[in-house]
Amino acid sequence: MISRIVVAIDGSEAAQRAVDFSVELAKKFDAKIDIVNVIQYPTITYYDSDQSFYDSLVQRMTNTASAKLDEAAAVVKDAEIAVDTHVLQGDARFVLADQVLEQLSPDLIVMGKTGTNIVMRVFMGSTARYVSEHAETSVLLVQ
Repeated sequence: MISRIVVAIDGSEAAQRAVDFSVELAKKFDAKIDIVNVIQYPTITYYDSDQSFYDSLVQRMTNTASAKLDEAAAVVKDAEIAVDTHVLQGDARFVLADQVLEQLSPDLIVMGKTGTNIVMRVFMGSTARYVSEHAETSVLLVQ
């Protein structure tokens, strides 16, 4: 039984397809959807830059994440499905595989197979791959 679905978004086309797919699943199972956008804030130390630059960068990243969440939530609301949005901070792999499970207790995590950050994928591996291998709940990857 699926009663709570977490959809991870990052602004990619695959993430939008994950939202659309989740809406269809939620309709079938009468499930609630939580949409999550994980921000990995820059690790700029205050010695490298001044505080106002760092604060401005963090605020822009947070605003962008919130806007993406609002767009995705509108799709879910249009389908008359209960939805909450969450901006979380950290490495998306660990946040989705661990923190999201602890905080939201989803029955299913839905995410795009590939995201927007090719550099991270090359050097650190795919977020989708990591979550699908380490999350202790079902994970659905959308093409």
